[in-house]
Amino acid sequence: MRALRIIAAMLVAAVLIAGAGCKKEAEEPALEPKIAPPAIAEAGVLRAGVDLDYPPFAGTVDGETVGIDVDVAAAIAERLGLELELVDVKPEGLGAALAEGDVDIALAAVPIADAVVSDVAVAGSYLVDGPAIFSMVTTASAEPTPTAASLGGRRVGVQTGTLGYWRLQDDYGSGFATEFETLEQAFAALAAGEIDVVVCDAVVGGYLGRDFPDVRLRGQYGTAAPLGVTVAPEATELEQAVRETLDALAAEGVLDTIRRKWVGELPRLEVPSSEVTATP
Repeated sequence: MRALRIIAAMLVAAVLIAGAGCKKEAEEPALEPKIAPPAIAEAGVLRAGVDLDYPPFAGTVDGETVGIDVDVAAAIAERLGLELELVDVKPEGLGAALAEGDVDIALAAVPIADAVVSDVAVAGSYLVDGPAIFSMVTTASAEPTPTAASLGGRRVGVQTGTLGYWRLQDDYGSGFATEFETLEQAFAALAAGEIDVVVCDAVVGGYLGRDFPDVRLRGQYGTAAPLGVTVAPEATELEQAVRETLDALAAEGVLDTIRRKWVGELPRLEVPSSEVTATP
């Protein structure tokens, strides 16, 4: 597993400065740990598992490790008075990484329902995500808003192997949608008028859409779900501390600032009332 140490306080300061539009550099505050071993494995350090190859949740830009999950993990670490260590964890390895003590918490853009199946404890959510429909929107466009029920008469693009791909297979059958190796290729085809809509992950589409000014999220394609921050089942002290921290970050608008940093004013997806949690 790849691991990377980050000074959480400086990263959080950068997030807040970006959200406020301020150019002044913030001084690094001294960390005062609020939680210690055995609640965490190493004194003064919070090891967070994220998928380091899944932008905009986590990835490398200009040689730096950045992303939504990186910013959220840094905010949690800073509030707990801990230095942040990022560990590369894929979604399918999240449960094992927590059980084996490789990480203290894990994000990895995993829906809460999927995390529970992995036999981990969910300390709260930080973002809502799910498949969505994107199309071109221009001042000259008179096209009606595409919906999940109206895709049958449209030219639909999708990235092969994604959740949207499999849902389209279930709803419309194999061969219905035009397949692309990457989402960027699908968006380029949309912008060129070769297809009418793209079905993809809402957050990833919102991030990529910054390079395609006339592409907009037009609606959901199926059910959206909150993404969870997870801990090992027996880590009750850490779970409580992370839950309280996430609640505070939500109440103070920090989670909203992080969301806007990466996806701008991307419309929020609706979540079934049974899955709604205290954090956005």
